[in-house]
Amino acid sequence: MTIVFHGAGGQDKYTAELIERLNSNNNNNYVHICDWSVFSQSIVKAAFNAQRVGKIQATRIASNYDCAVSVHFIGISVGAFAADAAAKELKRLSKKSFVQLTLLDPFTQRGVFGFGWGKRHFGEGVDYCQQFMNTDDPVPSTNVKCNHAVCFDVTESSKRDKDIFGHDWPLVFFSRHVANIGLIDENERGSPLNEATKTL
Repeated sequence: MTIVFHGAGGQDKYTAELIERLNSNNNNNYVHICDWSVFSQSIVKAAFNAQRVGKIQATRIASNYDCAVSVHFIGISVGAFAADAAAKELKRLSKKSFVQLTLLDPFTQRGVFGFGWGKRHFGEGVDYCQQFMNTDDPVPSTNVKCNHAVCFDVTESSKRDKDIFGHDWPLVFFSRHVANIGLIDENERGSPLNEATKTL
């Protein structure tokens, strides 16, 4: 099962491409994008709203499955707050479930004063967390490695299309080159601890 949370701007052609790629993976028996656009517009409130939305989604999943499940939560930009909250809540409600969290150029500031909140807390307690980022766009708080994530820097990737706005590039890269992989096997996972950011 894969659940996607879009960024502040809502769904667009790039999120549509992601969903198409995820659906083409035979290992994904259910793919859903959560439309939380009515709550994502406020810069001040978006992160807090996202966390509430994420917890609600996790509660729904846990209530619909009596046994452990494998769930891949994907958060785009400020949608990372929703994906992270969903991942943590599902692990709390269903400890035996496998939860993978993917963050695509995550916005890490929570509200006005929560500088670096995502850097410190995204991915805590989940089974595997990976982050795809770039470092050459003007969107604030998206150019830092999250402490609990295996981080992939795609800024200088040879696959990069320079016509794509920088903040969108991690999403596009993931869609076109990683989304078909699905859940990462245990022996292929990196460790966020004392590990340098990987350049792809």
